[in-house]
Amino acid sequence: MGTDEDAKLPEERRTRLRALLMWMVAGATVLATLAGIYAVAIGFPVVTSTTVTSVATVNDDHGLLVRYEVGSSSCHDPYGIEVTETDDAVRLDGRRVDPTGTRVFGKACTDDLYSVVETVWLDDPLEDRRIVLPDGTELEPVDVRVVLDLPEDDG
Repeated sequence: MGTDEDAKLPEERRTRLRALLMWMVAGATVLATLAGIYAVAIGFPVVTSTTVTSVATVNDDHGLLVRYEVGSSSCHDPYGIEVTETDDAVRLDGRRVDPTGTRVFGKACTDDLYSVVETVWLDDPLEDRRIVLPDGTELEPVDVRVVLDLPEDDG
């Protein structure tokens, strides 16, 4: 009872579906290639941990003034401090971002090392909790002048 046209329709659908899938694969391949070229030629940002060098308590132990190393002034930007609070410790992890971190071609960084100072606020006062770094090293709070790299107060 079927006509020749009814028999062709499923084959046409299969052909169209194959063509659509081929175009989708081709489009995904082009996008992946462009993303790869962008990654090596221009670069995507890469965030990494960096060293916290000193810390001081501020605002009645509700905040911490933290100095951390950022890196090369031509390749790195500050990205903040990750704070993790527990009942017995406050963990500080300095973060930096390299805006062109995945770049391979034409990337040159200066060999200077700069650091920044940032204030972080705690959910609860520091009180008798320890300040620890990601590697487990304990960091003792110092005077605010030391963190700010100011000269000693003679008075």
